[in-house]
Amino acid sequence: MRRLIIFIAAMASFAMAYPQLTATEAFSSAPASVLPLIDYITRLDMIDYYNSGSATASKNVMQGQSRITALSPMSVSVSVTSGSECQIALLPMRGDTAIVCIETVMTPTPDSRVSVYDRDWKPLSGSSFAMPAVSAWLTPEGKKQADVVESQVPFMLASAQYSPETDTLVLTNRLSDFLSDDVYGLVKPYLLPSITYKWNSSRFVPVK
Repeated sequence: MRRLIIFIAAMASFAMAYPQLTATEAFSSAPASVLPLIDYITRLDMIDYYNSGSATASKNVMQGQSRITALSPMSVSVSVTSGSECQIALLPMRGDTAIVCIETVMTPTPDSRVSVYDRDWKPLSGSSFAMPAVSAWLTPEGKKQADVVESQVPFMLASAQYSPETDTLVLTNRLSDFLSDDVYGLVKPYLLPSITYKWNSSRFVPVK
């Protein structure tokens, strides 16, 4: 019984030291280096508009329109401009919470960048994520034809989406929107349509 009491007290103290973070709090507290086009007051307005069911957009610092497109306790998706989107989601960690920020721009097809931070928006040591190179997208047959693929695909274009329900990050191949039909038809059999990663409480690892 004594051990149980000590354990409960320790967990209570830990919870007080690390209060539960919500996606809206992470979104509103993001530094300008993460969301330079939307200031703090505008973000609060966007949250209020979404929660009230209003489709009203907010003006960002470039006088463009920004709005929240999806919101839950664990994730918020934002249309930042007509050509860029952002998803901010919470990542469970042992005793704390991390944040993943997915920035997607149209180039002209969606292309994403994934960054992982601690709850104070500092890059999380040991948890950095780099979008995989073309070689990581090759199918078993594609690995045999790597020279052919790499001659036609100088760089990879992929969009990313994180699901808090499954702790998975899914990257979707977007080359079909960029390459000509002839070129993509040549390399399509050699490229994976998507790659899935699982958050393991400290970093994203590929799902085999």
